[in-house]
Formats: sequence, structure tokens, C-alpha cells
Amino acid sequence: MRGLALPVMAAGLVAAVLGAQVAAGGGHYVPRRPANPCSPRPAAPIPAGLEPLAEQIVLVGLDNAACRLGISRERLVLALAETGSLAPRTTTALKTGLRDAVDRLDREGRLPKVSQLLPEALDQAGVPGIAKTLIDAIPSGLVDNALPTAPLLRSTIDQLDVNRLLHQLHDPRQLQSAVQSAILQAALHQILDRLRP
Repeated sequence: MRGLALPVMAAGLVAAVLGAQVAAGGGHYVPRRPANPCSPRPAAPIPAGLEPLAEQIVLVGLDNAACRLGISRERLVLALAETGSLAPRTTTALKTGLRDAVDRLDREGRLPKVSQLLPEALDQAGVPGIAKTLIDAIPSGLVDNALPTAPLLRSTIDQLDVNRLLHQLHDPRQLQSAVQSAILQAALHQILDRLRP
């Protein structure tokens, strides 16, 4: 009798958990529909860093591009990663979507100042000590006036070779990180090129 108590107790607990799940609506599972890319999603504040900034631009940019194309962001990501030769309309929509993302973040006052991004940019670029010291000595206000964030990012996106980037991509899960990395590297080069003594 004692040997049966444990299996009977386990079966009772499993039945109780399943009953609670069914009572909570678990018996009628319906997959969620993808979010409408034309409805702006709430966006979290952007920490002052190049990587979070690039990530936010890509997420908002993919929504903008998907909206232009009349498809979900998820379908766009799969199409971009799986298509051998993309229609010019798709790559144009992506580039325009990224540019629109910068405009939206700028309008909302959510873009960090270049002076906030500069320490990370200098560290990532491996700038020699003396050049780093000279660049660090430039007052933040002067850096931000000479290098406003929004025009710098627009220029970065304009120079982005979306077709080349997508042709080098083999895994759809890498799309966002590949675009983020390309934006990050291009922005880094622009910042340093404009600030080198």
C-alpha cells in the first residue's frame, strides 16, 4: 500500500496542475498574431551606448520597413535572410526604415549625445593613448555641436551597403545583429574620422 501512495500522489498533483491550466484557458490555445508594424511599439529608454542605440534603430527600422511593404516584421526578417536576390523595393524599404527610425528617435529626444558615446567609441577603436587623451580633452559641448547625433546616424545609414550585408548573411537569426554591427562600425568610424586631431 505504501508503494502506491507516491505514484497516486504524483498523479493527483499532475491532475490538479492540468485542471488549473484548463480552467485558466489553457485548453484553447491560439497563437498570438504578430504586432502591426505600422503601430509604433512602446520603446524603452536608450542607454548611452553604441550597441543599445544600434539595436533600437534596427528594431524600429525593421518595423518601418515592414509597414512600407505591408508585411509583419517577422516575415520581413525571414524574407531578408532567405532571399538570394532581393527586390530593390525591399532593400530600399529597409534603408528608408532605418533612416526613419533615426528621425523618430530624434523627434522623441531619445538619441544620446555623441559626447556620451565617445568614451565607448574610443575604447572599441583602440585609439592610441596620446590621440585618445587629445580627443578626451575636447569639451562635450564642442563635440556635440560639431557632431550632432541624428545627422551622423543618417549619414551612417546612407553609406550602409544593405545588399552586400544581406548577401553575406546565412542565418536569419543573425540579421538584426549583422545590421546592428554594421551601423555600430560605421558610426564609430565617422565619429573618429571627424574628431581625429
